[in-house]
Amino acid sequence: MELDKNELEKIDTLLQKSRRILIIPHKAPDGDTIGASLAFYQILKQMGKAVEITCMDPPADVFNFMPTIEAFRAGEPRLDYDAYLIVDAGATHLTGFHESHPELFDKTLEVINIDHHQSNDFYGKYNVVVSDAASATMVLYELFTALRYPIDRHTATCLLTGIYTDTGSFMHSNTSADVLRVSARLLAKGANLRGISKEIFNTTKVSTMRLWGRVMKNTHQNDEGVTMSVVMEKDFADTGADYSEMTGVVDYINSVPSAKYSVILTEKEGKVKGSLRTLREEVNVADIASAYGGGGHTKAAGFTLPGHLKKEVRWKVVQ
Repeated sequence: MELDKNELEKIDTLLQKSRRILIIPHKAPDGDTIGASLAFYQILKQMGKAVEITCMDPPADVFNFMPTIEAFRAGEPRLDYDAYLIVDAGATHLTGFHESHPELFDKTLEVINIDHHQSNDFYGKYNVVVSDAASATMVLYELFTALRYPIDRHTATCLLTGIYTDTGSFMHSNTSADVLRVSARLLAKGANLRGISKEIFNTTKVSTMRLWGRVMKNTHQNDEGVTMSVVMEKDFADTGADYSEMTGVVDYINSVPSAKYSVILTEKEGKVKGSLRTLREEVNVADIASAYGGGGHTKAAGFTLPGHLKKEVRWKVVQ
C-alpha cells in the first residue's frame, strides 16, 4: 500500500502541534470505524494529547471488550478543537453531521479524512484514502508504520478488530495476502484475536437469535437469483433487539447457493436501510446501491431512503 509521503508529513505536523483533537467515526459504528477510532485515540494519548471520540450513535455492546471503549461518546460534536479525525466515513452524510455541522466538510477546519471507500470524495483538508484497502484500519496501520507511531498490544487489538470485521473474519474476497501479513504483525504485537473472534462472531444474545429468526423467516430468492429479506420496525420491538444486532445477518443470507447477490431492507424511524452483499465476481453491488443514493464496495454496499416498508403480494399463472 502506497501512501502520499507529503500528505503524511502534513498530517504528522498537524497532530504534533495540536493539543486538543476530536475523532469522529461514522454513524451506526461497526468494527472498522470503532477499531480505527480507538487505535488513533490510544496513539494520540501516548503523544500526550487531549483527545475525545464523538459519534452520532453509541457502539453496540458486542464491542465492550475493546480497550478504551469507554472513551466512545455518543452525541453532537463541538467545533473548538485544534484538529479533527474522521475515520471510515465514505461520504460526509455517513457521519450524520453533514447538515448540523457543515463546517467539518468545507475545508476551513483542520480535518483529516482517513478512509478506504471508493465513494469518498476527499472532503477533508488532509486526505488518506486508499480505495483498494480492505479496511480503514489497514490504512491506519500503514500510516502508523510510516510515521513511526508505536503500536502496543491494545492498539494492535483495535486495528485487528477492524480488519477482522471488514473481511468477515478473513472469509470475504478482500482478504488478500497483505491483509494476512498485517494481521500476523498485529498478532506479534499482542493483538487479542481470540477475544475478537469470541466476542464478535461467537457470542450471540437471545434477542439477536430472535431477530435473525425473523430475517430467516422472511427470506426468499427471486427468479433472478437475488436473495432478499425484510425487517420491520415491529420486529425490533417484538424481539427486544437493537438495530446494531443486524450486523452480520446479510452475510449469512448471502450464503444461499446460487445467490447472485443478497439484500436486506430494514425499517427504522421513518427510513429504510438497504444492505447488499455478493460473492460473484461479475456483480458490483456498489453500482446497485448508487442507484438509490448509496454506495460502498464492489462486494458490500448499502443505501438509506426515507419511507417505510409495505408488503406486496403478487400472483402469476404458470402452465
